[in-house]
Amino acid sequence: MGARIKNIGLALAVGWFVLIGTAEAGPPFVTDDPEVPPVGGWEINIPFTLDRTPGLTQMNAPLLDMNYGLPQLQIEFDIPLAVSADDRKGTNAGLGDLLYGIKWRFFKDEKTQTQIGIYPQMFAPTGNYREGLGDGRPDYIFPLLVEKSWDKWTLYGNVGYRLQTGLDEQSYWYTGAVLQREINDRLSLGVELFGNTTTVPNGRPDFAFNVGGSLKLNDHLNFIFAGGRDFVGDTHAMLYLGLQILTKVEK
Repeated sequence: MGARIKNIGLALAVGWFVLIGTAEAGPPFVTDDPEVPPVGGWEINIPFTLDRTPGLTQMNAPLLDMNYGLPQLQIEFDIPLAVSADDRKGTNAGLGDLLYGIKWRFFKDEKTQTQIGIYPQMFAPTGNYREGLGDGRPDYIFPLLVEKSWDKWTLYGNVGYRLQTGLDEQSYWYTGAVLQREINDRLSLGVELFGNTTTVPNGRPDFAFNVGGSLKLNDHLNFIFAGGRDFVGDTHAMLYLGLQILTKVEK
């Protein structure tokens, strides 16, 4: 029984960390938007991410989040260097679970500034589960993304289902929304609410918030940042700090 409880706790912590670190993430937020990079352009995010729970710290140090633009499509490939630091058992580091994804923006209306898309993704179990660096089994994510802009404001959100195949895990629904404002030509700030149904047997739903934004350093480089914690469910503190490289910018 003790080993089973330990495995459930580890699965919950790793699952939550993967969620904030890579899954359905519109950097620097957890919630994604339906926007795609310009055709032939790369969006490369290189963040340090941290998730702290009592007794356990998990990090991507760093995460290489690569996205390539095609007509109405975004191809994504993420490579995380995962770190799992247990207060009692020490620290493990290594390759985390790789992420593959394809975003399809199937609706864009310039007049109403509305966009809609879908974003199926798959986690490959490349991280060591026993060391807290991965889920141990493939996971699949199926979100619907919607965005609406007006003046200097943008509101976007998603709702999706995560199919988990790992031991001591269960599949779950999740949702999130971000309200973001352009402060000036260089700075935008936003607030995010997101949550999910229980991710493990006999677990609890989670609901959390983030505040963050993007600071333009030049036409091809942004500093992106976010931090927050949950207020329903387990005790998580989250941090995201990184650089965003844009090889092609739409004028």
